[in-house]
Amino acid sequence: MPELKIEDTILLLDTSRSMLRKDFKPSRLAIELQAAKNFIQTKLSIDMKDRISIITLGETPKKLINFAFEQEKLINSLKKVRISGRGVLHEGIAFALQVLVEEMRKIGGKTPRIFIISDNKLIIEPRRLEKMINIAKGLGVFIDACQLGGSQDFEENMLKRITQLTNAEYGYFNNSKALINAGKAFASKKDVKETTDPFSPEGKDKIAPLVSDIALPLRRPTILEIRLIMNRKEKAQEKCQICHSSKAPITGADFYSEGRYCPSCERAMHLSCAAMWAKKSEYKEHVFRCPFCFFLLELPQAALKFIKNNEEVMQQIKIIDEDDALETKMILIPNQKIDQIDASCSYCHSIFLGDFKVYQCEKCHAYYHEPCLEKMNKEIHACRYCGANIISD
Repeated sequence: MPELKIEDTILLLDTSRSMLRKDFKPSRLAIELQAAKNFIQTKLSIDMKDRISIITLGETPKKLINFAFEQEKLINSLKKVRISGRGVLHEGIAFALQVLVEEMRKIGGKTPRIFIISDNKLIIEPRRLEKMINIAKGLGVFIDACQLGGSQDFEENMLKRITQLTNAEYGYFNNSKALINAGKAFASKKDVKETTDPFSPEGKDKIAPLVSDIALPLRRPTILEIRLIMNRKEKAQEKCQICHSSKAPITGADFYSEGRYCPSCERAMHLSCAAMWAKKSEYKEHVFRCPFCFFLLELPQAALKFIKNNEEVMQQIKIIDEDDALETKMILIPNQKIDQIDASCSYCHSIFLGDFKVYQCEKCHAYYHEPCLEKMNKEIHACRYCGANIISD
């Protein structure tokens, strides 16, 4: 009888605009979230040692929660789901694979899975998607898929093909009740035959050449983010976390025109500074690891021109070492002055409505909601904009 191992599963939820359609009552998104909830509840009832992470796939992939086995914590994270744009399938799988790879390097011996719930209205780039499938197969990752309506034709249905190529399960559903119940059905464990650990000496050589293919592009600021950046006072401008300046040292461009974000940790960086860091890291000319969360990132070829003939500037760009880092305090804003703030929260980019306490960075004067400040402090222990370490009174 095959051994049933502990499983790490990425729940990959489609949050493209098409999920707002109401052919599934009350909406495709609502049914998707209910199916996800049932999957979480059933999965953890089968084995409390199994872990789940949740990633959404809209305009850009976004991680809602790291691997966890606390049911309430996982289900509450579903409240953070936001609809945006149209998802690119290979980018969502690449994001999920990176998260799985990091866990597999830490602790081996688990079964890695990706469970996609989608209406199959995603953007498909066959060449890049084929690479993702090959990497998943090499790593022994099962990719299950649950489809809401749409075409079932094998030649057109990439979700169906992915599941077959990774020896996983595919389900097609055309009514709400069946889809909600599917969340429970997909939660059962996989029967896994003995395979070579891809990070062992025997398996490493097969996987290493493929790993750089799961690099993701830096995220562009949204139109709303650009407007907020342009409307802020100079001291509160978004700052690159590599050079700690709002203006790019190489091009002199403002952050709103050259700024990008790591899709994993959301750290801000100039495109030209990222190109410089990529060259310094010597991982690959156009592929580098985020200097903060080590996520694999890909530069557009056009960005490589920034690093030519700029060796002197390159030497000046560095991340502030922990010993040399600036320190700052967060100053509580009196309640009666909150409605006078003409900037948005530097973490969530929402305006201040008086529903939370508000704090201001003593160094760069950036503002934060209290819950946002707590989250940021747990994540990076520093102000997002000036990079100064946060110290308590």
